[in-house]
Amino acid sequence: MENGLLQSVIQIINKVFTRLVVFFVLSMTLNLLPSNLHACTIVYHRNNDGTIIIGKNSDLDSPKGFLLFIPPNNEKYGMVLLEQLGADMPYEGINSSGLYIAITAVPFSWNIPNLFRPTRISLQILREILETSSDVQSAVALFKKRSIIFGTLFGNPMVHYFLADRFGNTAVVEFVNNQLHVIEGENVLTNHYLSADYIKPDNPTSISRYKRAKALLENLKDVELTPYDILSILQNVKQQSTVWSTSFVVRNVSNKAIIELYVKGPNEDVKSFNVTAELERNMHLYNLETFEELTNHSADIKENETRFLVKISNSYGYFSSPTLTTFSLLFNYAGFPRIGVECIVSNQRTENESQTKLYSGISLDYHFFEQFNLAIGIFFELTTPLINLPLSLLTFDIGIEPDNWIPYRPLLFLRSVLDLTKNIPELSFYLMFGSGLRF
Repeated sequence: MENGLLQSVIQIINKVFTRLVVFFVLSMTLNLLPSNLHACTIVYHRNNDGTIIIGKNSDLDSPKGFLLFIPPNNEKYGMVLLEQLGADMPYEGINSSGLYIAITAVPFSWNIPNLFRPTRISLQILREILETSSDVQSAVALFKKRSIIFGTLFGNPMVHYFLADRFGNTAVVEFVNNQLHVIEGENVLTNHYLSADYIKPDNPTSISRYKRAKALLENLKDVELTPYDILSILQNVKQQSTVWSTSFVVRNVSNKAIIELYVKGPNEDVKSFNVTAELERNMHLYNLETFEELTNHSADIKENETRFLVKISNSYGYFSSPTLTTFSLLFNYAGFPRIGVECIVSNQRTENESQTKLYSGISLDYHFFEQFNLAIGIFFELTTPLINLPLSLLTFDIGIEPDNWIPYRPLLFLRSVLDLTKNIPELSFYLMFGSGLRF
């Protein structure tokens, strides 16, 4: 009867594992479909005194949105975000080091995610760059370490990225047909690829806006521009779908970024913000339609520091060696190793019989270098009477688990198992593969 119950448990776990794989395949397929985002225009100018002014028209379905000020925290830079989808999915932002990043939409291009590289949604990467990068060079280096997902499943549009820092460096980052391209020194970005002119823009005004903005900046290249001059250029390339325009001013004073922001809302009113002073306050946000500060929404922009991770993995034994199926539920509190419970089903088949054992125990694992994982576990055999539960197994894992910001994580690791139920403790090794879901 016990073996029948264990076989049922195995079947259930295998079904869950299969469904996780199916979910992943479907999600990757859906992500190959483009998600719509309206056209936008970005312009950049550097005055002779080194002052940098960056402007952007945001062309969206709705003028609703938030302007978030998030002060520095531990090793993370303070930052300003303009968003409609949440603090983790901004369209535009700048950090306290004077690094600016923004997106504009581009046509669909094939980009296949790298399963074993830390994965980010197309808009999530903006916040990570602002938190950790100080200049264009370090931001581009981070792009090269990430797998970026574009598509519909998580609401992540097909975009390219504009970067600028307080030292006068600019770059456009594009992902075209599974290749990363970096174009340095650009001062205008609209909605067509700069590295692939054979891909025609979806937006019919992209090229004309690009040429017009380029010409306006060229005519003013020797003029000391103000943020209002940049807003005027943006007005010249404005579309009916433009809901707000921004102009960031960055001055490098004593090797420190002094930043101002000017926002032109849907009512044509211009509101200015002293970004440097705003970042000295606690986290707060403004309504981009009315410029009203929203003091009662602070909880909405707090990071979720607790995470649960469900892991299911399998190993298929060769010849007479047992197969393992594992199911674990881990709890993670930011900055600490994960701890949780795990069940192991061991099934050993010979020519004449099949022997199944069920173990349950505690697992402690540690994720490091964004890519790797170590874990140890202690397990007890559940077929033993409860009044006599000796320690049965010790496990040690080392393997790959990319630090994805999407729910899915692929798993590949080597598990060593020390079986303490033998007269002489027996050590065995298993190559495990599986799936994880974070929530």
